[in-house]
Amino acid sequence: MSAVFRFPESSSSSSTPALNQPQLALVLYAGERSFVLKHPLTANAKGQPVMGAGRGVSTRDRQALLQALGVQGLTPVQPNTLATSPVACAWWVPAGERALLFEPKYGQTATVSRLSGVPIPWPALVFIASAARLQVFALRENVRPTLETPLMHAPFWNLFQGGGVCRGSVQYPTACTPGLQEAWEAVFFQSVFTGPSRTDRYMNWGRSYEELLSHALKQEQFPLDVLMPAGVTLHEALS
Repeated sequence: MSAVFRFPESSSSSSTPALNQPQLALVLYAGERSFVLKHPLTANAKGQPVMGAGRGVSTRDRQALLQALGVQGLTPVQPNTLATSPVACAWWVPAGERALLFEPKYGQTATVSRLSGVPIPWPALVFIASAARLQVFALRENVRPTLETPLMHAPFWNLFQGGGVCRGSVQYPTACTPGLQEAWEAVFFQSVFTGPSRTDRYMNWGRSYEELLSHALKQEQFPLDVLMPAGVTLHEALS
């Protein structure tokens, strides 16, 4: 999939291009994780456009494209919205109780099923939804994060390194807008948690996951000392 658009900095000639002459192509590369590259267009001997090597799309490029498309409307946000764009949304959720659905895929974790549907205390969380992808992080403090706030690994199963959710057969909302934040949360919390999707150490806890959740229930709050840094600030996660 591609779209043609001339960015302000793309011209390599001092002459003014002909009206509606293609200068640059945006190409969407779809796969496990989709991305867009910009390719300069030059004319061959027959005057036909030839696409050059691709480069990453900058913030200035995105702003120029949105302006060219006439995207000028404002997007209403929720009180807990952290950032939003035409294709992504980030928000935080204060600490509180949530019930999870457990169907362990390993025999040694089967007994955690007794906690399926039981409201369990969790720390404050950060959700980042974008283009059929959801990331979840935790916070050490139950306050609205700033851009400089360090994010923690979220203490959940079904998460990859980097906070990405193992989607499986879950159907995500069709858009990433502040108005659909609760829908994204529902999709996450109402999915089936089958086991850890990562092999690195992401929690400071030496016992089983079931014991961690039982401890949180007994203390009536999630033990924040269990959380480990994800290695990024909120600003870095949004970049």
